[in-house]
Amino acid sequence: MNEIGCLSETDGQFEFRDPGRSLVVRGDHPEWVLLAAAEVIGNTARLEAESVVEELNAMVEFEAVEPIEVDSAKYAMKERFDLIPQCIVTVGKMDYKWAAAEGRAQKQEEFGDQTLKRVHDMSMTRSNSFLENENGVDTTNETQA
Repeated sequence: MNEIGCLSETDGQFEFRDPGRSLVVRGDHPEWVLLAAAEVIGNTARLEAESVVEELNAMVEFEAVEPIEVDSAKYAMKERFDLIPQCIVTVGKMDYKWAAAEGRAQKQEEFGDQTLKRVHDMSMTRSNSFLENENGVDTTNETQA
């Protein structure tokens, strides 16, 4: 496994370090730091991919590479930057599907107002027993003093 970066907390401040990119992001909250790091890494990756396409185009003119290599680089770029980001998020033993905000907006019926959608539908039971009351369990809403 290759470690890409590391998020740490020191003296109440959060820091993300990505030595491979010489990137350090500091902030008051971990989510701020991760958002900033994600945006910087994404923008840098897009610029790198665009420069590869430009370089390959120049090399085609000198007949150093085949045009198919340009097409391949363009396809890889489209696959990475045109798709809406989606991930599997595990919290404890449960897996969830996450999509970027614009993806959740496109799939409103799937996500509703939630950031995550549970991968496993826990209401699917063999005996239709989901949310059925157990015999002998008091389900009244009375609280005892």
